Amino acid sequence: MKKTFLLLLLLFLYSCNSYNSKWEEIKGSGIVEKGTLNKAIYFQDSLTGLIGGYTFRHNKESQNIDKMDKAPLLYLTKNGGKNWKLLKIDYEDSGIDNIKIENDTIICQIDSLLLKSTDLGNNWNVVEKSNYKEISEKYFSDSNPYKISNYNFKFENKNYRIKEKYQHKNTTVIVCNGEKSMTDYFFISRDNGNNWKFLQNEFGSNKMKFLLNEDYLLAYDSQYGLQKLKLN
Repeated sequence: MKKTFLLLLLLFLYSCNSYNSKWEEIKGSGIVEKGTLNKAIYFQDSLTGLIGGYTFRHNKESQNIDKMDKAPLLYLTKNGGKNWKLLKIDYEDSGIDNIKIENDTIICQIDSLLLKSTDLGNNWNVVEKSNYKEISEKYFSDSNPYKISNYNFKFENKNYRIKEKYQHKNTTVIVCNGEKSMTDYFFISRDNGNNWKFLQNEFGSNKMKFLLNEDYLLAYDSQYGLQKLKLN
């Protein structure tokens, strides 16, 4: 136990002191039901956006031994992450996979099910039920992250492996693995990948990100809230 604590402490200190992270953090209020909320993120502008993932809820009729079922978890903000509203979804024993918002309309993928709301999540209707891949490609193909065609990346004579790619018009942001383990390296190109600039590095994670226009990279972290990385 003591060794485990010391290892965790060292990892914490390492992540705090050895990285060049430039996230602006907005610790908002309103996350009333907590869970994993870094699986999906989408913003239509700097103020209005969604974060999604999953939680576990008690269900006495569950087939699971612990009577806990996986359930979708979705939150809406209208003021850039300062306040969040829980959107109730009573469909499927799974989490949020993809989301989009445009004005009052939200579409949401939960595994092989596509839901739609035209009143900002107050009411939902099933639009399509097929399979995960078909729904993802049909309704979310233009969302980021983008598909990666070449995973190898070289910058200043150092080799990296691309793990995530986000694109809007001519701006591309990639997140890579590199020389240090458990570390994410961020790079940006303003000309479709012809020239690159190093942005930052940080402790590695699998949280989903969203490229808002050509200005910010967004993410959500349960500890820090909504995170904004200004793309200089």
